[in-house]
Amino acid sequence: MKNLIYQVWAGKMRPACKYSEKLFREYAERIGADYRLDLDPNIASQYISGDNSKYFEWLNPIVDDSFLEYDNVCVLDLDIFPVDKLTSNIFDEPVTNFGICTEPFQGKYRASTRIPGGISKESDERWASEIKKQYGSTMPRDDNGHLKVYNAGMVVFTKDGMKLAREKFIPYKEYFNTINKTGLSRFYTVDQNYFHAMMVTHSDYTEMDNGWNHYIHFVRGPLALQDPINDSRNSSTKFVHIQLSGADYFNDEKVHHIVNSARSRWGVEGAL
Repeated sequence: MKNLIYQVWAGKMRPACKYSEKLFREYAERIGADYRLDLDPNIASQYISGDNSKYFEWLNPIVDDSFLEYDNVCVLDLDIFPVDKLTSNIFDEPVTNFGICTEPFQGKYRASTRIPGGISKESDERWASEIKKQYGSTMPRDDNGHLKVYNAGMVVFTKDGMKLAREKFIPYKEYFNTINKTGLSRFYTVDQNYFHAMMVTHSDYTEMDNGWNHYIHFVRGPLALQDPINDSRNSSTKFVHIQLSGADYFNDEKVHHIVNSARSRWGVEGAL
C-alpha cells in the first residue's frame, strides 16, 4: 500500500502552520507514508470562481490525477497536530471511499446560540432540507436528533473515493448556485458543506474514531457559562485540531502544550 499525508496552504505560512508541517513530516516518516505540502498550488481552485476558491485546495485529490498513484491520501489542515511521538498509523484504519470525523459538540452548540456568520440549528435544517430536495439524500443525524457535522480538517481519500468523486460529484458551481438561492450564509455554500452533501449523496463513507480529529475552540453563548472552551481531547486523542482565535501565530512550545498538556499549561486566557 502506498499512502500520502497531504497538506496545502495559500499565502505566507504562519508559525503554527510550519510546526504542523514539521510534525506531520516526522509522523509520515514514522508510519512509512509519503508527505506532500503544496503552497499556492491553484489546482482545485481553478475550477472555482471568486473569493471562495482558496478554500477548495484540500480537495485537490479529487481533481489532480497525480494523487491516484496512492492507495490512500490523508488530507490535513495546517491547524491540526499529532500528539507527541504518535505511532498509531491512520492508514491502518478501515475506510471505504472516504474517512472523516464528526464534530459531536456542534449539534447542541448550534441549537444553543446563533453563531456569528449565520451558523445555527435553524440554518442547518434549511440546508439539509434543500439537499434533500435537490439531490434526494437525507443528511444523517446524531442520537439527539441534531444534524451531524463532518469536519473537513482531516479527511482520508481512498483511491476508489478519488475516482468516485471524479465521476459522481456535481460541479461546485451547480451546488453554489443552488444553495446561494436559499439565502443561507456563505458558510453553507463553500467547501465543507459541499463535500458533506456530495459525500453523503454519492459515496460509501466511514465515520472514523473522533480521536483522529479532536478539536479545541472557544465557546460563545449560554454553553460558555459551563466552560468557555470546548476541549474534546481524551485518552483516544491522536490528532488535535486547534481552532482557537489567533492560534496560527502561536509558537511551537505553546502549540505543543495545547496538544499534549493540561489546560493549566496552555497560557490561553479562559483555559483554566
